[in-house]
Amino acid sequence: MSMTYITKKHDYVASLDGKESPEHEKSASVERLLVRTTKLTTVTIKLYRLVVFVRMIIFVLFFKWRSSTALAMISDGTTTVRAMWTMSIAGELWFALMWVLDQLPKMQPVRRTVYATALEESLLPAMDVFVTTADPEKEPPLVTVNTILSILAADYPPDKLTCYVSDDGGALLTREAVAQAAWFARLWVPFCRKHGVEPRNPEAYFCPGVKARVVSRADYRAKSWPELARDRRRVRREYEELRLRIDALHAGDVRRQQWSRGTAEDHAGVVEVLVGPPGSTPELGVSDLLDLGSVDVRVPAVVYMCREKRHGRVHHRKAGAMNALLRTSAVLSNAPFILNLDCDHYVNNSQALRAGVCLMLDRGGSNVAFVQFPQRFDGVDPADRYANHNRVFFDCTELGLDGLQGPIYVGTGCMFRRAALYNADPPLWRPHGDRDAGKDVAAEADKFGISTPFLGSVRAALNLNQSEQWNTTSPPRSFDGAAVGEATALVSCGYEDRTAWGRDIGWIYGTVTEDVATGFCMHRRGWSSAYCATAPDAFRGTAPINLTERLHQVLRWAAGSLEIFFSRNNALLAGPRLHPLQRLAYLNTTVYPFTSIFLLLYCLLPAIPLVTRNASTSAFSVNTPPSATYIAFVAALMLTLAMVAVLEVRWSGITLGDWWRNEQFWMVSATSAYAAAVVQVALKVAAGKEIAFKLTSKHRASNSGGGVVKDRFAELYAVRWTVLMVPTAVVLAVNVTSMAAAVQEGRWRKGPAAVLAMAFNAWVVVHLHPFALGLMGRWSKTLSPLLLLVVVFTVLSLCFVLHLHML
Repeated sequence: MSMTYITKKHDYVASLDGKESPEHEKSASVERLLVRTTKLTTVTIKLYRLVVFVRMIIFVLFFKWRSSTALAMISDGTTTVRAMWTMSIAGELWFALMWVLDQLPKMQPVRRTVYATALEESLLPAMDVFVTTADPEKEPPLVTVNTILSILAADYPPDKLTCYVSDDGGALLTREAVAQAAWFARLWVPFCRKHGVEPRNPEAYFCPGVKARVVSRADYRAKSWPELARDRRRVRREYEELRLRIDALHAGDVRRQQWSRGTAEDHAGVVEVLVGPPGSTPELGVSDLLDLGSVDVRVPAVVYMCREKRHGRVHHRKAGAMNALLRTSAVLSNAPFILNLDCDHYVNNSQALRAGVCLMLDRGGSNVAFVQFPQRFDGVDPADRYANHNRVFFDCTELGLDGLQGPIYVGTGCMFRRAALYNADPPLWRPHGDRDAGKDVAAEADKFGISTPFLGSVRAALNLNQSEQWNTTSPPRSFDGAAVGEATALVSCGYEDRTAWGRDIGWIYGTVTEDVATGFCMHRRGWSSAYCATAPDAFRGTAPINLTERLHQVLRWAAGSLEIFFSRNNALLAGPRLHPLQRLAYLNTTVYPFTSIFLLLYCLLPAIPLVTRNASTSAFSVNTPPSATYIAFVAALMLTLAMVAVLEVRWSGITLGDWWRNEQFWMVSATSAYAAAVVQVALKVAAGKEIAFKLTSKHRASNSGGGVVKDRFAELYAVRWTVLMVPTAVVLAVNVTSMAAAVQEGRWRKGPAAVLAMAFNAWVVVHLHPFALGLMGRWSKTLSPLLLLVVVFTVLSLCFVLHLHML
């Protein structure tokens, strides 16, 4: 375990044994603790590693025995038997490989405790926050407004914070909604500062239909409870009026108009400063609604951006919008750190920005390219039917990677170092004595573009990253007409032509999962990353609880992963700066959809005895008893798998229910979305057919009147048919039919092979239980598929017993 402190002159690390270093004795300018990093070395994690390695040894012994058995069967068998044995061995090898790739990178997990309030305001660097939205129909403007308000009210110096909003659809509705948010912020931000309310999202604070931390009388520490109650009523009334205005805009003609008088895919670029930068000294305010005589009323700057789009141009979806924001912010505020949020992910913990900065300014933090926060969600059904919380990935996999080169970048809730986005080398890999990283930028217009002001901002950002004088040097901030005009030119659709944007600079193009590719390129250059889990959660967003929406989301992720695998960003092609286990993690992230090929073949095998009685398949018949060796290997593998699962749950802190829901939805995804992704990417590689991008709906359940939301999880029970459901439905039907036929024909009495076959059928059906619930729609509220299966098997058993008595 290590403790890291920040000092005015130098950093040092103190151990937990209480002994002070000589540097500590000499220094009288010590600040408070910033970050505590703890390597997990408990008995649980040690036992976990041991069981993982034991299971790997069992794998080796099993495949050695299995291969010799398969060779004997193939040499004497028919063509069909050879094909089935080859498929079986290949599938088992692939499943074992994927399990190893998943487990090895999690061998060295660490936990970080960040003390966000320990860093003084004078030491806080400037920060730019990027918010992206593209379609006001799927991403309601009110959701975007609440995200912006939570950013502006964050506990961060307002003169060092700038919020940039990218409207990729060019909708006048979005622009007007952002302007309304900027207007309401002049009341909301001082109210939050005065009373210290949490969360600072008005929708979550006033309408606790989602999980919200409402201030109670016992927790309140400001002037007086009656004053909070009075101010809260007044601000809530103003917020309700804001909601009505936005709803009126959404219902009127504004929703069909474009801000730049074009279409969603063909419009001019716009950069508009809605709120200018505040001064560096606090300003006490006067308001007719609130007593703000002792409250700083400054509001951070707000900039609206709509990049240019033209027909016939490739716009690179979200990655293109993020790069346009990167250039726009560079000539306006040029903050050394950037936080990117989706329009539905609001700041749930006002200290979140400070927490991320602590990790960047930590000892050794100069090599950290980005800090990834876990994604948490509101509005998910209590049972989390479709594993939206994804706890296994965020609280286990990302935690394990944090002990290597760092977690994977996953799209939102991530804080970046601007210099890392400019393809700079980290200090660890920088040539000795190179103290002027930005000196050659002016000569690299072929990489960054021809804008002289932008090249100057790049040079300043790289040199500032070298000096690391965050507390004494602040980047120039210019929001005048010339700077805005230059920013508008930088968001033109032709600016990136013949440059390195999207290849080496900024967010990476060529995949619908630009987040994973961008993080990979930083790790490949030698940068590290850090994982920051705060309490309360730093950010919260929305997740699709409808089965169809969720499958399309997983399809996009899986297709993007395969695109990365077939690109120049393949983990196998990375250089020596990438940690070996980090390479395995990225390889696992980009090849996992191929699992669907073997899983579908395995899950559809029970259909063979239902449709054919071909003797050539007798090698796989239930009449052929498995050997004692095979049963022993299967038992050992299943036992060690269960042990790994239990130990993983223990050391990561997730629940067994989270782990089980993850396993269930993995089966649903692997038999549907993963298979579709393989087909899509195969068509792209073979025929050049681009992958269609489907934006995930971000509607959030809310209640404008403060009452109980009626049928809050209505989307959960809506059945919207999609072709992605076909293979999973077929797998479910085949295995249910196979079990029913086995019971009816009494196959379970034919020996261990028949019992194992039925156990496999049951394993598949139980894993597809959430999918069956999704197909049942509102019937799933009262009728459970498992209950129906029990009833069916009871009836079949009674029929079988009666049949025996009649013989």
